[in-house]
Amino acid sequence: MLLCNHISKSVIFGKFTSQFQTALHMKYLITAAVITLIMAGSVVSQPRVGYMNPQDVLDNLPEREAIERQLNQFLDQREAEFEERSIEFQNRLAEFQQQAPDLSDAEIRRQQEELQVMDQELEQFQMQVQRELEQRQSELLNPILQEMNGIIEELAIQMELDYVLNEATGEGEMFLLYVSQQGKDQYDLTSQVLDRMLN
Repeated sequence: MLLCNHISKSVIFGKFTSQFQTALHMKYLITAAVITLIMAGSVVSQPRVGYMNPQDVLDNLPEREAIERQLNQFLDQREAEFEERSIEFQNRLAEFQQQAPDLSDAEIRRQQEELQVMDQELEQFQMQVQRELEQRQSELLNPILQEMNGIIEELAIQMELDYVLNEATGEGEMFLLYVSQQGKDQYDLTSQVLDRMLN
């Protein structure tokens, strides 16, 4: 049982967009709120809505490889440490199981408690690594995400957009169910954001 079985390396980049959007169950509430705002705004004037796919931008940035490499190195180091602890636990467990028939009840309880503590320490270690991984990911991504948000805001002002929506949810589901070709040509900001981040 390796640490990567519990903390998948795909976690590193599979959840970038979660910083841009709500959980899947909130999608429908937000969609309803946006539609309500748009409909309310349309009484006064036609709202202008743009959209983009932040994950596409992140996937195409050259910094992604460096970030992925750093996070993988960190995870590999922690995985080696976890594997060492896990092997120690497995050896102690096997030794206990082999000796148990010859041990007194008090000694069995004592060793079971020790094994339980070791097992809890392994679980705590996994949780600690997950927290550290999330923190490192956040530290590495925050400057990129702040730059992206600034560019989105600049483009929205420049294009006189009232709203900019995320094309997909954190679960990869499409948030926008239909966009006309004219809408794609005029209001998809993805390539413009990527161009500005690359330059």
